[in-house]
Amino acid sequence: MNKAALKSPIAISEFDSSTLEADQVVALPAAVFSTVEFFDFEMNAVWGHEWFCVGRANDIPKPGDYYTIRVGKDPLIVLRNRDGEVRVMANVCQHRGMIVAEGQGNLRRLRCPLHAWTYDLNGQLIAAPGISDNPESRVDLSEICLPKMRTEVWEGFIFITFDETLAPVSERLGKLSEQLCNYGMASLRAPDPLQFEAFDWNWKIFNDECYHCMFLHSSSWGDMYELNRGTTLDEAVEFNDLARGVVSYNLCSPHKDAAPTHTRSVLQPAIATLTDQERTQLSYVTVAPNLLIVAMPDKVKYFLWLPVAAQKSLYGVGWMYPESTLARDDFRANYDREIKDLGPVMEEDLHAWRSCQIGYNSNFAARGPLAAEEEVIKRLQTWLVSKYRAEDQRARGAVRAVAAE
Repeated sequence: MNKAALKSPIAISEFDSSTLEADQVVALPAAVFSTVEFFDFEMNAVWGHEWFCVGRANDIPKPGDYYTIRVGKDPLIVLRNRDGEVRVMANVCQHRGMIVAEGQGNLRRLRCPLHAWTYDLNGQLIAAPGISDNPESRVDLSEICLPKMRTEVWEGFIFITFDETLAPVSERLGKLSEQLCNYGMASLRAPDPLQFEAFDWNWKIFNDECYHCMFLHSSSWGDMYELNRGTTLDEAVEFNDLARGVVSYNLCSPHKDAAPTHTRSVLQPAIATLTDQERTQLSYVTVAPNLLIVAMPDKVKYFLWLPVAAQKSLYGVGWMYPESTLARDDFRANYDREIKDLGPVMEEDLHAWRSCQIGYNSNFAARGPLAAEEEVIKRLQTWLVSKYRAEDQRARGAVRAVAAE
């Protein structure tokens, strides 16, 4: 997909103070969370030139299994073809623009509801009433196919990119694979397929940090997992790799196998291959722009978000376990219990995210200084600004090239 580069609607120099280059790092301008103009720029700058995650391969285990998503203005379908390969394609009929499939499920083929144009599971058009059955038609169906996204699977996560020039995602995240190898993420599975939910705020509001844990979650999370300023949060962890868009922190556990439950410990068996050190920490690893991996003693949780509009996003959460844990008779009861324990924490987050969007729309929104305990946000902002600068430079280079002709 080739889209014209866009210049930043905000002077690119305005972002300098929001990066680690600044002596005192401040928040990004409110407009980056609220305006259509900046959203369009960002869809090019970030989402048009980076790998991003769209789900888990084991949520579509059988040929024909599929689910649908949206990235900005683009409806997409994620499916497994007859050869067992994961494909991500435009979910837009190449005839009159109708959405081909909705929701999730299993299909033998893709059939547009409007005029019954039918595609195989590789997106190739195989039937078009009035054309394919018309002996006088000169249309070559083999030339019509649903546009395909470049797709790779990393540790069971499905990644796509609109940029054909990028190195494989395995090169970007190879080091992280080694660092998280004891969790065996590729073989972990959630008890239920990922469900996306739509929310009315900008995608960057989901960016994770734990400065707020000590305050917003002081009673909910704090009653289950000991939170002490200066000792619980460690942002100088080995996973950090800013050049590759990986930013991280650990929560240092008060005891082995600690977890945010009302028992203060994990409710499922610890993953057998973990070291003692890994069983005494919760590792929060963001793979920018849209995947948060939380490696815990008994599972790996992941949080996934996708941009839809300047103030609209899709958001989903998955909890993944070894097959031996999923097979336990008490698994579902313990799983439901932990979800209930964490319910108030999630409600607090949703309230905060909703409230932040209201604030960003205000005339009084400011670029406040970031605290020492927001190092992860400083890193994420620095990564984002590098993408903004690159897109702005592409746009200005294109203008210069046209002027020189």
